[in-house]
Amino acid sequence: MAKSIKRNFLYNILLNISKVLFPLITAPYVSRVLEPDGVGLFNFANTYAGWFALFAALGIPYYGIREVAKIKDDIDEQAKFISEIISISVIATFICSILMFLTLFFIPQLNENYVIFLVSGIILYMTPFKIDWFFQGKEEFGYITLRSLIIKTLSVILLFLLVQEKSDLLIYVALNAAAVVLNEIWNFVKLYQSGIHPYFTLSGNRHIKPLFILFSSSIAISVYTILDTLMLGFMADYDEVGYYNCATHLSKALVPIVTSLAAVALPRIAKLKEERNWSEINKLMNKSFSIVSFMSFPIAFGVMVVAPVFVPLFFGEQFYGTIIPLQIIIFTVVAIGFNNLTGIQILLGFGLDKAFLYLLLTGTVSNFTLNLLLIPYFGASGAAISSVFAEILILCVMLVFIYKKTPIRFYNFKDTSINLTLSLSFIFIAYMIGVYSSGWPFVFVTIVGCALVYLCGQYLAKTSSSMMLIEMIKSKFKLHNEDLE
Repeated sequence: MAKSIKRNFLYNILLNISKVLFPLITAPYVSRVLEPDGVGLFNFANTYAGWFALFAALGIPYYGIREVAKIKDDIDEQAKFISEIISISVIATFICSILMFLTLFFIPQLNENYVIFLVSGIILYMTPFKIDWFFQGKEEFGYITLRSLIIKTLSVILLFLLVQEKSDLLIYVALNAAAVVLNEIWNFVKLYQSGIHPYFTLSGNRHIKPLFILFSSSIAISVYTILDTLMLGFMADYDEVGYYNCATHLSKALVPIVTSLAAVALPRIAKLKEERNWSEINKLMNKSFSIVSFMSFPIAFGVMVVAPVFVPLFFGEQFYGTIIPLQIIIFTVVAIGFNNLTGIQILLGFGLDKAFLYLLLTGTVSNFTLNLLLIPYFGASGAAISSVFAEILILCVMLVFIYKKTPIRFYNFKDTSINLTLSLSFIFIAYMIGVYSSGWPFVFVTIVGCALVYLCGQYLAKTSSSMMLIEMIKSKFKLHNEDLE
């Protein structure tokens, strides 16, 4: 991989490690203070606002990354493009905000906690100003990482200072909304400093058709990220929402580690495709395939084996209902990792937006149908089963399509089988450690033991991912030593 890809990959890894670290710091505190129903209401309100924000966004993030990558050396074109996109989003956000307000006053379940929903709605109101896609398209991942780390740190400090009892739920909602506002203000300051001053315009009609296709894809994706929570909230209760969201938040916190490469590689894939450099694309894809399996399998199996002990210790005794949903939903980490590779890197990178939409709809229908059948009987666990099945189905359909319709070929299955075999060994390791320990000692010893077995196995097998990791570490030490000299 090119030096910039490696650098941006490391920045994105750092950013996404923070997405793991900060929830690990705050989740035990929040779950004990707000309890299952408070956590459930917060997540239901956030998800509800996020559903409308999804419509307001119109698929802009992926479209924006791809298009900005094509014009990142032309500041005038950038100014025109971002103004047109923001203007479209302003109109869509206004319409969606009105619709959300109406539902809050006419649906009794929502009206009961309308203040919580209104404050959560800041996620929606700020949609036109969410321009991370612009900086991703320009491959400014260093800036994105620094800004995010500073704001997350400030948010955590304020959380511990201001949210101290269950009645502070509204303060917690407001803090999360304030972090969104601060992120976007910082982005616009950075944008103005670069010489780009967005303006409102109605001349962006050329973007409507491609945005509509990606918007449809975003709606399809939302079935796994949004509809599960909404269906649980309406079909079960806030406790089940709380159990499910604790499970999904932990798995979602780990997903970005696996999908980091997709975000930094999308601009590069789009450029290589324009150059019709198929051999370089195939090389990049297979390295990506190896990296995804290298990271996703141990994460999934590792969480699965420690979940029965970890969940009550981490979230509190009231969250035993999270254990089984977590053991199931964690395997979406694997499927999503590969789906980001096949869907975002390949299909979107190649401009196959319609194909991306149609393939996602396959999983959308299956997920929604299974939710209807399983949630009434199994609650959070039923929603987890539906999500895993749908993600696997999408992966299978995408792989078939890619082999039939593109020149991309995956051939590095040896590494994948080794990664899977080593990860399966975690079940035996956890069982043996569980005979002699319990509680936090079990969790820590199991994590360390599994990690050592996995890394030693990787080194002995000399997989391409482990060799690349060693080379990256060596190069960093070499640069450091040269600086010292």
